Amino acid sequence: MIVAAILAAGFASPAFAQEDDAGNAKAGFRIEARAVYETPTVSSIAQNNDVYKVGSAVAWGGEAGFDVAVGSSFVVGPYVTFEKSSVEASDGIDTLKVKDNLGAGLHLGYAIGSKGQIYGKVGYAKLRVEAQSGALRATESGSGFQGAVGYEHGFGEQFYGRVEFGYGDNGRIGGINFQRRHAGVALGVRF
Repeated sequence: MIVAAILAAGFASPAFAQEDDAGNAKAGFRIEARAVYETPTVSSIAQNNDVYKVGSAVAWGGEAGFDVAVGSSFVVGPYVTFEKSSVEASDGIDTLKVKDNLGAGLHLGYAIGSKGQIYGKVGYAKLRVEAQSGALRATESGSGFQGAVGYEHGFGEQFYGRVEFGYGDNGRIGGINFQRRHAGVALGVRF
């Protein structure tokens, strides 16, 4: 009984913190499920500024963040995101797969009315790829920066949906420059 009361008080405290903060409903801990259409590219292979598409496919994953209110309309806070990719390019002998994308950084949001929010994210990105040629297989990763902009719309008190567009420069993987572009949607809950 005492443990249940402590747990209930612990889960209720984020809601109390939001109520005390001048009515900023976008502040607090949030988690979301994400689905994005991604297009990883490689560049500067044959000459400077050339760009080749590796492929396009769906990636899915999640994001968690904690936003702190800065006034009644602005929020700022850290986030971490992970997405599992399904991009694969093959010529029948050699195959290149994009395995996953890990990101972490800073989330900035501005409330639009009582339900909407425009936001931007900037931070670190790490892309992992797997190359296979015959029986030989190797996995490498590259890291760099990523950024995204989007719109969020609330449904009820805690639930929200998002539309997002982003770009990441993942540095050199195996001596080749990798980038990632994505457009996606998310469904989340804020505590």
